Amino acid sequence: MTDKIKSANDIFAVVLVGGKGKRLRPLSTNARPKAFLSITKDRKTMFRVTVDRIRKIIPPVRILVSANASHAALIKKDFPGLRNENLLLEPVSRNTAPAIGFAARAIKERHPNAIMVIIPADQYILDEKKYLDAIKRGAAFARDNDSLVLLALRPAFASTGFGYVKVAKSQFKVQGSRFKGKDIYKVKKFVEKPNLETARRFIKDGRFFWNAGAFIFSANSLLRAMAKFAPDIFSLIMQLDGERNGRVYRKFPDISIDYALMERADNIYCVKGGYRWRDVGSFEALRDVLRMESRDFTEKNGKITRIL
Repeated sequence: MTDKIKSANDIFAVVLVGGKGKRLRPLSTNARPKAFLSITKDRKTMFRVTVDRIRKIIPPVRILVSANASHAALIKKDFPGLRNENLLLEPVSRNTAPAIGFAARAIKERHPNAIMVIIPADQYILDEKKYLDAIKRGAAFARDNDSLVLLALRPAFASTGFGYVKVAKSQFKVQGSRFKGKDIYKVKKFVEKPNLETARRFIKDGRFFWNAGAFIFSANSLLRAMAKFAPDIFSLIMQLDGERNGRVYRKFPDISIDYALMERADNIYCVKGGYRWRDVGSFEALRDVLRMESRDFTEKNGKITRIL
């Protein structure tokens, strides 16, 4: 398996900028959601950091951004090299399942055998090299197997704020497989955010990983799975066509890719990453990141009101 995927012209990245950041109000607003907050010492927005990181292995020509139409100006400011055809604008927010399906159709029209790397724009990631290596392993696996792959992490502590996946006891094994020893596991089931007692039991069990919220699959595999497990969404995706997009998009249900598809499909695998990660979805997580980055901030009633 190659260590570089720059030369593989079938791999596309899709950066999701759909989160409204309601849990970070009033710091995050409808006009400037949390992906456009600056939390690192370099003072770049989370969206810009995400783009700069993924472009180290996937060139800008194959990086797409999925976002609400009202945030187009913010995206172009942070990613001035983004091509117009690579900006997928949603007329209304309908969560990740419609957004990813929309992206899959757009990418398949460009490359019939494309591999998609789906990454949120609002995550804090340390150990960049290990993170990018996990993506490379996942892309190689998805190319060789009709599977839906997610990135997962061995829990660093008993968190009640993250979703989990339960994996098979042993790694993916096929006679002579080049993926042997690559930390790829069959996913048995998804588990919602647990209480503290359950999270501690997950840690002790050893077969429960954090769901890191990033996905890798071929556009074909994704669309086939949607046709089978989420036919209502698939039908609407097939109806998207230029000027009609606004009317059609409003018919989509507001549902995540986890609920609509990943928890129903039976060909789910995960790549275990060795990087450190925080989902910046709460003031507690944001506070931890700002302190790690030596960024000052002001608080009121337990909420961060300003990042200095």
